[in-house]
Amino acid sequence: MQDKIMSIFSHQDDETFSCGGTLAKYSKSVSVSITADPKREDEFKEACSILNTLPITLNEKNITWENSRKIQNQLSELIVKHKPQHVITHIPNDYHKEHRITQEIVLEAVEWASHTTQGEAHQVSNVWSAETTVLIDIPEVLVDISDTVSLRDKAIKIYESQSHKGGDNFYSRFHSARTHLRGIQAGTTAAEAFIQRNISISGSFKPRKNYSFLPSFQNPEQS
Repeated sequence: MQDKIMSIFSHQDDETFSCGGTLAKYSKSVSVSITADPKREDEFKEACSILNTLPITLNEKNITWENSRKIQNQLSELIVKHKPQHVITHIPNDYHKEHRITQEIVLEAVEWASHTTQGEAHQVSNVWSAETTVLIDIPEVLVDISDTVSLRDKAIKIYESQSHKGGDNFYSRFHSARTHLRGIQAGTTAAEAFIQRNISISGSFKPRKNYSFLPSFQNPEQS
């Protein structure tokens, strides 16, 4: 797949823990962190360098419904600028409140980025939701990361500021086990799991108003 991927997560480290192997697998990717943490800023840049993904930080201190519209507008602008075909974010039932809010903000940003009423518009094909330490019950997409899992593991170790959380080497051990489990499900060595949300690709305010045939939800620009 040569289409560009944009990951949008709450915190600097979510991109690596949730979908680092997938980002490393595809050369065209952008990683957006909504919040900034001085302890993680250099780690974020180094981890993204390992994963060969462009790091972008919005520099918010936290994520609440009070600043959600501001964040949504910034994300819509980034989507129009970088024109990703696929967006990756949090699952809706994550334990972390900021993760749950982010997921809803991202869906709104994707929708508004596609509206010609806002000026230049870009239509994202679909939104994938990724696991952190909360697992997906029934994965809809399993991405084989056998060739890039070593890069993902190397990037995880960069986040030394987070390594004390959950016990000794928790993140490395947890994500190694999770990746192995998903690999078994996928019939490969290592995999990352996602749920996929197809979004409306035509409508009154979108670049395309109608179709004369059943469109492809995977790549609407080729339809």
